[in-house]
Amino acid sequence: MSTVSYKKILVPVDGSENAFKAVAHADYLACACGAEIGLIYALLPYKDLQVYSPVGTTYIPENFFSNAEEFGKKVLEEATTLLSAKVASTTFLEVGSPADIIPKFAKNNNYDLIIMGSRGLGVLKELVMGSVSHYVMHNAKCPVMVIK
Repeated sequence: MSTVSYKKILVPVDGSENAFKAVAHADYLACACGAEIGLIYALLPYKDLQVYSPVGTTYIPENFFSNAEEFGKKVLEEATTLLSAKVASTTFLEVGSPADIIPKFAKNNNYDLIIMGSRGLGVLKELVMGSVSHYVMHNAKCPVMVIK
């Protein structure tokens, strides 16, 4: 029988309640097995942040990206405060779609577990919009734990 041991746990955060619950679960597991935690916030690319005006033209408000980046930094800071002092952690602010960034980042940086929150969109919204956690579960090369 083999034993499971995690050394690096990646926790994507987006400011939602379930994401912060995922941080708490990761903290507990990291304390139990001596793992380090990487907290990651995926910032949508500038081209994906277009806002549609009433006349049908697209524009991006001048401060939109800097505000989104500041929000990401605050989310990472808040998530860090939820971790035990004895858990080593690093924060990452990456530009890209969360569904694309998370599995690639985990693979490229040798994370052996992803713990993430479920947004709980509901059946209809999930069918229409898709689910980041669903995509990550099917595309990550390491185990994925989804927290509700």
